[in-house]
Amino acid sequence: MRGRGILSIIMFVFDIYFFQYNNFIATVFFGEKKMKRSISLRVFLLVFFFSFLIIVPLLNAQKIKIETEKGTPVVNNPKKPAPPPGVKSKLILEEELCIGDDAEEYLFAEESAYVSTAVDNEGNIYTVDPKLAEVRKFSPKGKLLKLFGKKGQGPEEMLFPGNIRVTAQNELMFTDRGNSRITFYSLNGEFLRYIPTYKYRLGRTKIDSNGKVVAVLYTYSEKKAIYEIKRFNNQLEPEFTIVSIDVTDERKGGRAYSPVLYWQITKEDNIIVGYPKKYEFYIFNPEGKVIRKITKEYDAVKVPDELEEKEWGRYSKEQREKMNIVKYHHGFFYFTVDEEGRIFARTWEQTKDKRGYFYDVFDAEGRYIAKIPIKAFVKLWIKGKLYTAEETEDGFPVIKRYNVKWEL
Repeated sequence: MRGRGILSIIMFVFDIYFFQYNNFIATVFFGEKKMKRSISLRVFLLVFFFSFLIIVPLLNAQKIKIETEKGTPVVNNPKKPAPPPGVKSKLILEEELCIGDDAEEYLFAEESAYVSTAVDNEGNIYTVDPKLAEVRKFSPKGKLLKLFGKKGQGPEEMLFPGNIRVTAQNELMFTDRGNSRITFYSLNGEFLRYIPTYKYRLGRTKIDSNGKVVAVLYTYSEKKAIYEIKRFNNQLEPEFTIVSIDVTDERKGGRAYSPVLYWQITKEDNIIVGYPKKYEFYIFNPEGKVIRKITKEYDAVKVPDELEEKEWGRYSKEQREKMNIVKYHHGFFYFTVDEEGRIFARTWEQTKDKRGYFYDVFDAEGRYIAKIPIKAFVKLWIKGKLYTAEETEDGFPVIKRYNVKWEL
């Protein structure tokens, strides 16, 4: 009788799942034969239920189509995440550190999105604020260790610095747009050298593990506008063009909400390029050859009417008709890459409280595995940590560090 009672309890649980409560009552009160038939039915349903749990993820994974175009793998992703079985796709962030949330006066003057951030192998944090034109070095615990550089045009001075990086050679590098150069310091704040960039209109700039300079160039005239990503040697002599995109049509009438060419370098020196006019990423090897293409379906997000009016309201109807006014945002705004090769593309879809955005996450193979909300401007993923630029409720810019954990 005790065994029958335990079995009845188990059957009751499954009856709830399969809406067979009445059949369960009949089995308990009307005999052994019905009990056996009921058990057989429930065994079938139990097998079906667990088979369903196993098959659904496999079906989701099959929604990701991998094809080949001219010898290059192309990963075509659906609108919704479809992580293959066993792939960790749940992101857990735990805040560890906040720099700038106290009353100290020396912190940031610029908006949080413009404060550039770098981290060395010891976990020290470096920031550069374009308005103050100086570099700050913080300990892993957020204590200010050193402040160096000043505003000016001399060799050890800077005007509108940004895009700070710790290179593979353990040097601190940042672009100095006001002085048209790339400047190098030691991690202790000693000025080392600079490379003039006045020949080129350089944008986002990085250096790979071999000291090669990779940068985006924007060239334009009255008739033509072109984005290019080039690789240079350490003397800023061009070696080859990685990608060139004609953006003349997108730039007509202004730049508001037009797609911007974005790119990142992985730890293997591969270069990931994304142009949001199409939700596509191209991965190039260090020699400039395409080795993978990633695409994703998406629903375009409309530019809010109040923002459209703010950008274009000063123009007459006749002037607007001649402009390329963007009504819908493109696939993503920008993207970052972590040390495992995951791509985090910030979309235009906002969180419910309007304080953050959703990020599409692709694994190292280019498969769309997660959609996560982050209420911050993502700066850097390194050694299991996420560094962000955010603003407090009072509007003060801060730099935060989170511990990163992935689960199934």
